[in-house]
Formats: sequence, structure tokens, C-alpha cells
Amino acid sequence: MNHFFRRAEFIWRPRDLTRVTFSTAAPRVPAETNRFVYFRRVIEIADAIQSAPVMVTADGRYQLFVNGVLVGRGPARSSAAYRYADPYDLAPYLKPGRNVIAALAHSYGRNTAWYELPGWDYARAFGCGGFFLQGEVVTARDVVQLDTDASWRCLTADVWQRDVPSNSLGFSEVYDARRAPENWNALAFDDTSWEHAEILRVPGRNYTGDVIPFQFLAVRDIPAQREGPLAFGAVLSCNEIANAPTSNDLAAQMDQEIFLPLTHCRVINVIASEAKHSPTTEITTTDAHSVSIVYDFGQVVAGYIRFELEGAAGALVDFYPGEQLLPDGRVRIFDGIPGFDAPIAHRYILCDGAQTWERFEWNGLRYLQVTYRNCAQPLHVRAVAVNQTGYPVQARGQFECSDDTLNRIWHAGARTLQLCMHDAFVDCPSREQRQWMDAYLDTRINYAAFGDAQLAARMMRQIALSQRPEGLTMMAAPGDFSVLGFTNIPDFCLYWIMTIGDYIQFTGETKIVDELYSSVVKAIQWFERQLNAENLLTDVPHWVFVEWAETDKKGQVAALNAQFVAALCVAAQIARIAEHSRAAIYFDALATRVRDALNELLWDESRGVYADARRDGKLSRRISQQSNAAMIAFDIAPRERWDRMFETILDESRLVLTHALGHDGEVTPFDEEKNVVQAQPFYSHFLHRALRQAGKFDNIIANIRARWSAMIANGESTFRETWQLEPITSKCHAWSATPTFDLSTDILGIAPLEPGFARFRVAPQIENLAWARGAFPTPRGDIQVAWRRDANRFELSLTVPENTQAEIVLPAREIMIVGAGTHRVVVE
Repeated sequence: MNHFFRRAEFIWRPRDLTRVTFSTAAPRVPAETNRFVYFRRVIEIADAIQSAPVMVTADGRYQLFVNGVLVGRGPARSSAAYRYADPYDLAPYLKPGRNVIAALAHSYGRNTAWYELPGWDYARAFGCGGFFLQGEVVTARDVVQLDTDASWRCLTADVWQRDVPSNSLGFSEVYDARRAPENWNALAFDDTSWEHAEILRVPGRNYTGDVIPFQFLAVRDIPAQREGPLAFGAVLSCNEIANAPTSNDLAAQMDQEIFLPLTHCRVINVIASEAKHSPTTEITTTDAHSVSIVYDFGQVVAGYIRFELEGAAGALVDFYPGEQLLPDGRVRIFDGIPGFDAPIAHRYILCDGAQTWERFEWNGLRYLQVTYRNCAQPLHVRAVAVNQTGYPVQARGQFECSDDTLNRIWHAGARTLQLCMHDAFVDCPSREQRQWMDAYLDTRINYAAFGDAQLAARMMRQIALSQRPEGLTMMAAPGDFSVLGFTNIPDFCLYWIMTIGDYIQFTGETKIVDELYSSVVKAIQWFERQLNAENLLTDVPHWVFVEWAETDKKGQVAALNAQFVAALCVAAQIARIAEHSRAAIYFDALATRVRDALNELLWDESRGVYADARRDGKLSRRISQQSNAAMIAFDIAPRERWDRMFETILDESRLVLTHALGHDGEVTPFDEEKNVVQAQPFYSHFLHRALRQAGKFDNIIANIRARWSAMIANGESTFRETWQLEPITSKCHAWSATPTFDLSTDILGIAPLEPGFARFRVAPQIENLAWARGAFPTPRGDIQVAWRRDANRFELSLTVPENTQAEIVLPAREIMIVGAGTHRVVVE
């Protein structure tokens, strides 16, 4: 990680900080829970500005302004041990003369999906919350230092209600614009009544150095998130509701309010339009009744919910986002994960006049239900929008073919993944926003669609930081699930190791091995301790996931053991790169022992398949696509067994779709002697990998057409988490975007043969298509492929990047080797 010399201080609101007591309590955390603080500093610049580099971070999240203009938001998610600081150049926002730098910072006071409360002496000294800026303005004759210190002014905000429900995505945002200091971030604002900020620094114990927040600050290692354009919601329905009793739990209150026809309230110009300049809607309500409008953004979007309004002070705008509608037309509120999350809604309270307001946090949503209350005087709604945000990737990967269904599937997969790329690969933008290590699939899809390496490298480092003393990395990190220690998914630790192998293969970058090798060894040692005398992982603790399906996950689990073999092979590769040849030999030998044990003990000769599990010396009667796909995809099963395996697991008449998420403990009734558990979207990636290794490309394409086309048949532009649609199902889930990887890998036929695509293969699988064209991003440039065929002719055009070599495999299996440049091959 790229550290920088630290000179500035963290600051926060004044609290008369004192020396840390010798105790385990962090008594200041509750006082800072869900607290917002404004900061300002006015500076004078005498000359023309050459540069103004700054580093900015917060314990929580911040917004940074210069002369009233939003410069950026941050910081990028990080563990409590390593805080990232965001680099900016403020020069474009500054001018000679007086300027103001301002910030709004939020402290959470609880762990969230992306935030970890600090620990150690820092937590006991300061609780949580803090803002940091370090930098200077450089002119021809002077350097003006901007560092946060006691000269900065601050104001504790009472604009946000603090005692509100919260969940993994933060707090219910109840914002009272009547209390907001108008133009607080502008130069003309008078801040003389504001307090001076307090420096977060207290004496250490027993003559040691001072206690300060975050001893380790690192420079942000990914680009800043993009913002814009605005997405505007179209009116889906306009309704009246009878106001439920007022409650501090706004979501519960709105859940009681049933849609009724407009009778008591008046609404003018409710037009279903996505245009920015659609007519202003005028709303008038009564004391007992309000207006509730459902807005549809047409597809899942991710960003900051935004309102452009004009009305009287005290009018209320209550809202909550969602991806699904209830049968009565209301928006379904995600209940979240039981025991962790409370459903939350949000409220904006108007001040007088025209105003524009945006949520502090971003959401993923398709629908937005907005209830307008207290509008005795007409409220004018000029726009309901989402200021879109996400990770700034370029659409380098391309795919198009003669089957438009496949084209729409490829693009839906790319869009699904992009909506799940932010300051991390998040599993979904709506429900959780956690960085789960199932993002092994996300990185692979990303290499085909976007070719980005930075987000994958960041994830691998962050998961390594979550590693526990016994060696297991956490299933999701950083964030609440990383630090709470309530459960873990061992499979995901193995996916982390496999992600390192893919990163090397797709990017050619091996420096990361120096950072992660010791953590990989420690993780392998944890799994090695789970081996029994038969050389199989047995009764592995925690939550053996495999995927959302009712495979047998007890005892010696076939899929988990197969994945361990795959991880051992990657560990051996990493050991060779790190020049630990003895370790590489050991990992290879251990992989062989586990592979042999699987083939001997999990194979059911009478049925011609591998059983899901083995317990007390007996094979489970349950079989699945998951377990058998893993055996082929991870190079376990001998080739002579493949035909019998595929004959069983590809038989549609035998497949059974079992319960997915939201049904823990429920059992799907089926005949274990006859039926085969069907792979959900996640494990279909490995099913397709197995089919690819067997040369069954027609089955891959047929499976994509059959399963994924159904998910976009009704106009959806993203893929959901599972084949079933449950109330808790995410409708935009990155792991379901696997066809984007498959179509680029199979129809275009592009795959690396050496790290970083120094050598790569182009082996198009033409199936029943007439033509295909596209691009596969690589670190050395994009590989461009186009092919076309008719009854007697096959033509291929290929652009090979500089310093690479391509192996072309033609439909008749003829192989050609070509170097950099543009090539045209015709076979008649």
C-alpha cells in the first residue's frame, strides 16, 4: 500500500478530550452515533495558483467542497487497521484572493456493510468520527498550508435526526431543511459563531507517544467514483393514503399506509415521463390524507436519490427505494438480513421556497415510493431523480453476434456487473453493498467486459487484511461481517486464493504475490488442519456454502474438496513465483492426494456420478450439478468418467430446483435416487467451465439461452441472484452475469495461454450462429475478433496487440500462430 508522510491532524467537534483510561470500554461511541459535523476554513491566496494537492479522509464518510462546489466524496471503504485517503487537486476550484474549503463528515457509531468501527486506544480515546485534510496551495512565491488543525471551524449539525432506525446500509435519513445553515459551504457564509475544531490527539500511557486516529494512512488505490448523469423517474402510479399514526419508525408507518384512489387530495400534472423537463407536478394534501407516488426508473440504477422541489416550510417528503413491487403496487422494502437489519425509510422536511436535495448515502433501486405530506399549500415537484454513481470503467469489452438474444444477455451481464462495481465489488447495489468473496466470479466477468485490474487487486489485499490468526480469511470484508465474528464461509477463502491466480493470468502482474504469499500459506494451513486420515476435508466448521441450493454439505463435501484442489494448484503457482520451490512441490503433492481421495471415495460407480458428500464412510444419495461440475472444472474427474456424469447432470427431466435464499431450514421434497439438484446462476459458472473443458459448447449456449433469456424476457436489464424471485432476492447480482464471460470466452473464443495475454488463444465456437464480433480487453491492448460463416466459407479477422502472440484454432481444428497486427483468415 502506498503510504504518505502524515503532517495534518484528525479533527472533530470539541469534547474536551483527556488521557485514555486503562479499560476496555469505548464510552464516546454512543455520543457520536449517526452524527454529522460541518467544517470550514477560509484561506487567502496571493498569487496565481500552480497546484493544490490534498489528501482527504474521515472516520465515516465525508463530502468535500471548495467555494461551494462539490469536489468529491469518500473515503473508499477500508478496514479499521488501514484507512484510505483520497487525493485531489483543488487548483481548478480555487482563485487568487479569499477561498473557503468546507466539508461535511458523518460518523456511524456502528459497523456497516462497508465501515468498521475503530478499535484499540483510538476507540477509547475518541469513540468514532473525525475529518482529515492534508495539503497545500502552491503559487509562484508562496505555499499556503491547508492542513486540518484547531484553526478550522466546525458546527455540530442538528439538521439530521440522530435517533432513527439503522441497518447495514446506514441510517434512516431524516433531514430538516429548516435547520440547515444556508450556503454553509460558500465563501460569503459567516462562520464566526462556529466553534474551533478539536484535534484528535491525547497523551499515551506510561510515557509512550500520543494516541491519534489511524496510525496507517494509505493513498487511495482506485479511481474516484464517477457521478452522473441524472436518471429521472417516471410516474408509475399516483395514489392517496390515509395517514397512519406518526412513528419514529418511518418504514413501519409507511408499510401500514394502503393505496387508495385520489379523493381528498389534489394532484396536477402527474405525467409518466422520464424526461428532465417534464411538467412540474403540483400536490395539495389534507391533515388526514397524503399523496403517494411510485416512480419507476425503468431499470435498476445506483446513485444518490435527488429531489427538486418548491413549497412551504414543513412539507414532508417520505420515501424508500426498492427493486420489487408488492401485488398492490407499493414498493417492497427490503427487510434485510434477519437479526442485522431494520427496514428503513427516509424523510426530507422542506424549508420555504425552491430547493434541491440529495441523500448523503447512495442506493441501488428501480422503484421509489414517495409520500408527500403536510402540503396544505401546493408543493411543486420539479424532478425526482438519481444522481448515478459507480466505479469508472470503460466498456472495452464488446460482443455482438447474429443472435440478438445472446447480445442482450451479454450486455445485461455487463450492466449487472457495472452496477456492482463501486469502491469494491459489491454483491448487489440494493440489499447489502458488501464485498463478499464470491466476487471471484465478478473479477472474471470484469476481465471480459472491462479489463480493470485495480479493483480486483484492492479486493485481494482487503480480504488478506481480514485474515484471522488461525488462517481463515473472512467471507466479506471490510465491514461488519468481517469484524463481528459470528460466522464465516470457508469456500470464500479458497475463492480468494483462486482470484489471485486469475489476477496473475489475466493481468500478468505478479508483484502482488510478494504481499499475499504468506497469507495464502497461512490459509492453506487452516484447510490442511481440516483433512482427515483419508486426505479429505471433513466436517469443516462454519458455513459451507457451495451456493444457494440444497446440496448435501455435511461430512466430506465433494464441491468444497474439489475447490481445495483448485486453490492448492494456485498456491503452488504462487509459491513458484515467490521462489519457494519446496512449498510449490508440497502444494502440488497435497493436491494430488486430495484429488486421488475424491476419485476413490466420492465416486459412485453404480450411478456414474460423484455424490455430494460422504459421511461415516457412506456416500450421500444426493447428487447435484454443483458437485459434478466441480469435479470436471477443477480437474479432478478422469476424462473417461465425463460422459456418464454429463448424461446424468444434463438430463433436464431429472433436474430439481431447490430452495434458495430466504428458506433456511426448509426442505424441497424430491427423490434423491432420481433427481439432480440444479445449479443456480452462481454455480452455473463452474458448470459452464466443466462443459467447456469437455468441448460441449452447444450445451453452454443452450443453457444460457434457456436460463438467462427468461430473466430479461420482461424488459429487465440486469440479472437477479437466483432463478427464483423471492422477497429478499437481489435483482441485480454480479455473480449472475457469468454469460458475459462465457460468450466472450466461447463465441469469440478468446482466452489467455500465458499471464497477461503474452500468448492467447482464439478458438471461436461457431455453433448455430452466422457471425460474431467483439473485443476482449488485455493489459497490452484490446483483442479484436470478427468471424462470419456460410455454407462453404469461414472468414476470421483478428487484431493482435503489440508484444503478444495469438494461437488461432480454426473450426476444422487447424492451428495457426500469428504475431502482432491485423490478420484475415479464410477457410473454404
